Amino acid sequence: MPKLKLLIAEDSKPMQLFYRKELSDELFEKKIVPDGEQALEEYKAWRPDIVLLDMNMPVMNGYQTLKTIREGCRDKSTTIIIVTSANEKDDVIACAKLGIQGYIVKPFKAEAINKAIMQNHQQKK
Repeated sequence: MPKLKLLIAEDSKPMQLFYRKELSDELFEKKIVPDGEQALEEYKAWRPDIVLLDMNMPVMNGYQTLKTIREGCRDKSTTIIIVTSANEKDDVIACAKLGIQGYIVKPFKAEAINKAIMQNHQQKK
C-alpha cells in the first residue's frame, strides 16, 4: 500500500518533533513546514493527500492557508484537518464553512491524531 502524503504546517518545534515521532512512518510520507506560506508552496509542488494546519503561525495563519487552498487553488477534495490550541466557536465555524474534515484541539494523544487522519481520509474515498 502506498504511503499517504501528509503535509504538516506547524511552527512549534516541540509539536514538529511530536509529529515526526508519533505519526506513523509506515502510513505517511511527511513534510513539516513552519508557516502557512511555506505550506502553500509545498502544497502546490507536492500535492499532499492530507494537510494538518495549525491556526496560529507566523507569516500566514492556518485560516488564511485553508482559504487559499479551498478558494484560490479551487481544491475542495484534499483532506484538511485543523490542529490548534485555539478552541473558539467562530474559528471552528469559519473553517467548517471552507470545508475542513476535522478540528482537533491541542493537547491530544498520538492515537487520536492518527485515527482522525485515517478516518477522515477513508471517508473521502
